[in-house]
Amino acid sequence: MTLEKRSSFAITKAVIFALILREMRSRFGRKRFGVFWVFFEPAVQIAFIMMIFSFRNVTVRNGIEFPPFLVSGMIPFFLMRNMALQSMSAVDANRALFAYKQIKPLDPMIARAIIETIISAVVFCIFLFILGFFFDYEITMVDPIKWLAVLFIGLFFSFSLGLILCMVVDVVPELKTVIRIIFLPVYLLSGVLYPIWIMPNEVMNWLLWNPYLHIVDELRLAMFPHYPVHYGVNLEYPIKVAVMTSLLAFGLYRIRRTKLVAI
Repeated sequence: MTLEKRSSFAITKAVIFALILREMRSRFGRKRFGVFWVFFEPAVQIAFIMMIFSFRNVTVRNGIEFPPFLVSGMIPFFLMRNMALQSMSAVDANRALFAYKQIKPLDPMIARAIIETIISAVVFCIFLFILGFFFDYEITMVDPIKWLAVLFIGLFFSFSLGLILCMVVDVVPELKTVIRIIFLPVYLLSGVLYPIWIMPNEVMNWLLWNPYLHIVDELRLAMFPHYPVHYGVNLEYPIKVAVMTSLLAFGLYRIRRTKLVAI
C-alpha cells in the first residue's frame, strides 16, 4: 500500500484547521470567561454610551436610531482591532509549533483571523436580533454586498497591519503593550461612538487620515437607508492604505520569515 502525497494546499488547509481547533480550545475550552467576554465588552460599552448620550439628548438624524448605530460601528471595529492584535501575538503564542516544518508563521495568523471573524459575526447577529426582536428597533441592511466588501477591505487592512506589528514586536517585545494602548485613541477617533457629521470641519480634516473612520462610516452607509454621506469619506483611501500596508507586510514577512520561526 502506497501513501498518496498531499499537495501543499491540502497540508496548509489541514494545518490551519488544526490550529483553529487548538485556538478555540485554549480560548474557550478551559476558560468560560472567554465566551462571556466577547458579549460582555460590547454590551457594557453600548449601555454606557447610551446612558451618556441619553443624558445629552443626542440623536442620530434621518430616522437612524442610536443603539443600531452603535452596534453597526462598534462590533465591526472590535473585529478589525482584534484581528490586528491577535495576528500580532500569533507567532509568539505558537512558536513551539514551528518545530514542525509544515507549520508556517502565517498559519496561526490565518487561523486567528478566521476565529475572530466567526466570533464577531455571531456576536453581531445576536446583538441585531436582540435590538430588533426585544427592543423593537428597526434593523436594516440596504446593500449587503457592499457591506461585505467594505468589511473585507477593513479585515484585509487589519490582517496586513497585524502582520507588520507581529514582526515589530518580534524585534522589540516591549512594544506589544504600547501598541495595545494605541488602539484606544484609534477607537475613539474612528467615528464608532458618534456620528461624524457632528464634528467641525477642522477636526474632520485630521480624522479623515484614519482609514478605520472611512471603513466604519462606509459600513453604516451600506446598512442604513438615508444615511448622510460625508464629503470626505470614501473607499478609495482605505483601499490604497490596505494595498500599501499589505505590500509592506508581505515584503517584510519574506525578509524575516526564517527569523520568526526561530525557537
